[in-house]
Amino acid sequence: MPKYQATVHVTGLTGENPGAVRSALAEQLRKSGVENCRILAVDVESGSNPNTPPRRGTPARPPKESGWRREASIGGLLLIAAAVWAIWFFWWMLSSTPG
Repeated sequence: MPKYQATVHVTGLTGENPGAVRSALAEQLRKSGVENCRILAVDVESGSNPNTPPRRGTPARPPKESGWRREASIGGLLLIAAAVWAIWFFWWMLSSTPG
């Protein structure tokens, strides 16, 4: 049977500090019989709307081709051109000698 993971957003918790809230929540979860749970973060609520989960920023997308990638491509082309020139030069030198 497949295993699943759930994200739960709990609001309205009160306490002196985040550590106290965390331990109180952990105790409540333990008493309710929820197993295999872990509290990842305890944050102060923003005053806007307590029922909406906090917004997560969208990950920044890297540009299609970054500067170092473009420079690596140019360097690769230069290496290929140098190798082709060297092969042509040695072929020309060996074919032009009287033999």
